[in-house]
Amino acid sequence: MATVEFEIRVVGSVPATVLAELRDVRLVTESVETLLRGPVRDQAELVGIINRLQGWGIELRGVRQLAPSDKAIGATETTVRPSTGE
Repeated sequence: MATVEFEIRVVGSVPATVLAELRDVRLVTESVETLLRGPVRDQAELVGIINRLQGWGIELRGVRQLAPSDKAIGATETTVRPSTGE
């Protein structure tokens, strides 16, 4: 199944324990917000990620589908891979 890139903007930083549970996200740190970018298979998966973030008390600022040419300017991007438990 094809995936679509989405960007989820949240207030402040995202704890490492939260990032460990999210699959293949790229973290973009800006001055007072964090962007989580990554592939999403369908709307149900996107809603699940949003619900998990809100359940952890992370304030959501916005969600948008990324165009292939979208790239953060003046931000630091870090790829976060899922924890394997090893």
